[in-house]
Amino acid sequence: MRKTVAMIAAVVVAVLAVVSARALASPIAWAAAAVLVVATAAAVATLSLTPAAQRVVVALGAILGLGAIALAVVEFGVRGYRTSTSAPLLGLVAGIAGLLVVLGVAAARSAPTPTALWTGAAVIAALGLVAGVVVTTTVPYLPLSRNVTRVTATNATTVTLDAPDGVTDGDVLVAQVYRAGAGEVRGPQGWVPLRTTPLPGAAGSVALFTTTAAGDSVAPATFSTDTPTSLVGGVGAWSHIGAVTAPGEASGTGGVVTATPAPADPATKVLYFVSAVGIMDLPAPAPLGESWLMNFDDETTALFVRPALDPEPAAPVSLTPSAPVGPWAVQTVVLQAE
Repeated sequence: MRKTVAMIAAVVVAVLAVVSARALASPIAWAAAAVLVVATAAAVATLSLTPAAQRVVVALGAILGLGAIALAVVEFGVRGYRTSTSAPLLGLVAGIAGLLVVLGVAAARSAPTPTALWTGAAVIAALGLVAGVVVTTTVPYLPLSRNVTRVTATNATTVTLDAPDGVTDGDVLVAQVYRAGAGEVRGPQGWVPLRTTPLPGAAGSVALFTTTAAGDSVAPATFSTDTPTSLVGGVGAWSHIGAVTAPGEASGTGGVVTATPAPADPATKVLYFVSAVGIMDLPAPAPLGESWLMNFDDETTALFVRPALDPEPAAPVSLTPSAPVGPWAVQTVVLQAE
């Protein structure tokens, strides 16, 4: 009876560990959990632990359980986000902790008398699993940058953007297409318009589009306009995104390129898409990182990214061109963690 209960407990522990790792859709996670359950079941059925060995196994389970609780506390109360590394680590540590306690109790030569060690270890392991589940349901992933792709076209009515390398289903793509002169840019099917901003004096316009990668949607995307002109396009991809918004825009002529501040939410990743008439560099002030800067046919386009968890998320962003600049526009896009 004790061994049957242990087998059931091992399955429950494995399921909770997969949930703690936020890996319900991952066949690799389920395969790893199945291997651990089978290994635990085999050990329970064949081993006969001495009291000393039992104490060691249970103590190891308690230590790992404390480790799982510590990881959960860091993610929930300190960082406030998860990553593609910390999520599976939490599930693995919590799962192994629970399985070790199950093994230590069920594989003993005789039913152990309740002691502070194995009772406490069982409680700690259970708390580690519960903490992992709580973190999974309440703590978002940190948005992760994948890659970017850029392209140009002269005297053309279309420009085609390849999907960035490494894109997988569920990733969010955001594309910027600049066209010289007045006119409209249209996106392909499946791409949702975010914002179109004209440059002063009808010097050009820049349009933003977004889509979520799913099967064929990561194929090359062709953007079009009515009359031949210079076109400059770029697309970036990010994972673990729950929502995309374009809350602000700014434009001007000459001087410093100043963007609309982003909302004061440190769990977001903020993108600043810049388009300007003139060939120049735009040094990125801290904490911004440059994803691309492209000079083409007397136009410059650029993407600057403010990382999540920046201590001053709503600080104004000002970019000083290295050479005199003509009309410009900058668009603010916010990527909300899922």
